[in-house]
Amino acid sequence: MRVEDWRHLPSALVAPLYEAETLRWRLSLDWDLRPTVEQLERARAAGTLPGFVLRGPGQSIVGWTYYVVQDGSVQIGSLLARSSDGLRQLLDAVLKSPEAGGAREVMLFAFPEGEACASALVRRRFDVTRYWYLRRSLQLPVRTPAGGAADVTLRPVAAGDGPDAVRLLARAYAGQESARCFAPTGRMEEWARYFAHMTRGNALGRFEHEASLVAPGPGGRLQAVAVSTAISDATLHLAQLAVDPDAQGHGLGGRVLDATIRWGQANGRRLMTLLVNDDNKVARALYDSRGFLPTGYFLCARRAALRRTFPLAPPVGDVVAAGSTHPR
Repeated sequence: MRVEDWRHLPSALVAPLYEAETLRWRLSLDWDLRPTVEQLERARAAGTLPGFVLRGPGQSIVGWTYYVVQDGSVQIGSLLARSSDGLRQLLDAVLKSPEAGGAREVMLFAFPEGEACASALVRRRFDVTRYWYLRRSLQLPVRTPAGGAADVTLRPVAAGDGPDAVRLLARAYAGQESARCFAPTGRMEEWARYFAHMTRGNALGRFEHEASLVAPGPGGRLQAVAVSTAISDATLHLAQLAVDPDAQGHGLGGRVLDATIRWGQANGRRLMTLLVNDDNKVARALYDSRGFLPTGYFLCARRAALRRTFPLAPPVGDVVAAGSTHPR
């Protein structure tokens, strides 16, 4: 098998790869990947999105990957191949690339085709964490436990909430290893970029303003924020739910979650989905209490890059990983 730069391929050879992946996401995740694929192809065709394809017997394409470079981190957005050897070859190509040579670390957040992906990542010394993809039918009623933060006022995210929401995210995830999947060094500008991806990009679906809620506290400071997107006409995706550490333990997260579920029910959505870290027992218990069930998983993986003297490739704009669904 042979690896080659996918930026040199005509669009006609890449289109079947996108079509197969779009079908897999639709059938497995109820997720319409087409807007993201269109964005990826524009960047690939322009030569600004690095990636590789794996050629098999007869020169057929049997695997592919792409990645972006941001803030000294190489972020892999897809890793697909028909065999473990193929996955490792693609990983080796990324690790040996000029971009990785000038980077601090290599990260991946992606929807794998099977267990072979985790094995290949471990073999290449990545630290791997699983994020469960949870799904709930919105045709089921909301059964809210008694008690909780019933006196809290919720409202949709307003135009001026961005800075406060970013600070809330930083407070809520301070010191948590899971935060490195979307704010690798915990800097405020990384949280701001993350919030912008959720509310202004399309890789996470279309931002749903009315289903994205905040809970103002004393003095107007936000105590909770939920960001929701539409990943298909029928599926509402909870991209983020965060509660201020000082307000945790009083049912506020459940109150915000219930309000988001009710919005989806009132607005004709069939399903609601989200991602949660396998180690986040508190969040998993909350989602379990509201009827969310695991139907798949994503992998978050990190390792230090093998630093060399190659120059760091320029950023590729606002292209983000197809699997960057911003877990909790």
